[in-house]
Amino acid sequence: MFLDTANTEEIKECFRSGAFKGVTTNPTILLKVGVERFEQIQSILETEAQIIYVQILGTTAEELYADYERLKQIKTRKKIGIKVPINTVGLEVVKKIKADNEDTLVLGTAIYSADQGILAALAGCDCVAPYVNRMSSNNIDPFEAIARMRSFFDDRKLNCEILAASFKNTKQILDALRAGAHTCTISADLFRQMANKELAMNAITVFNEDGMKLEEKTK
Repeated sequence: MFLDTANTEEIKECFRSGAFKGVTTNPTILLKVGVERFEQIQSILETEAQIIYVQILGTTAEELYADYERLKQIKTRKKIGIKVPINTVGLEVVKKIKADNEDTLVLGTAIYSADQGILAALAGCDCVAPYVNRMSSNNIDPFEAIARMRSFFDDRKLNCEILAASFKNTKQILDALRAGAHTCTISADLFRQMANKELAMNAITVFNEDGMKLEEKTK
């Protein structure tokens, strides 16, 4: 799974679990940190995360590609994936990035429909990020869209994975995975909700209390 944050303290905390492969960011997430963009990217690269997705900025193909070239200059042994917002301009930029370096990881983001995700995959994206909760809020069934994308990718053996994003609760995460998402990117808060179930925490407390009683009996 991926962690959807630019907060290095959250990254350090959550990566201790062993459940995460990388980090996804976007301009809004980076803005919350309040640090210059490239400086914060460098701080994230110094954490345990091995893959960091960064969204390129701009409204034209030229602006987006120029930002990609700026990100290319970052010196690191880790993988910096490029997030490209998918529209007609974004599709053009995906093609240009892959022509420049076919090994660059490209994530098509701001996906709100199956047909949009399919176009992103055909253009060369390695992953697509359907926005689950945002789709639901706009009366779009995100799970049907994920299922349709997964069926299309599998039937045609496209090398594109579904990295579901935008979650309000843990049920949406499970439903996205059941619908066919290969993985998800989630917030630190939702990760804690997934791991620290109240019933489990209560049981752990009882086990520890009983364990202490056993220790007392052996003294």
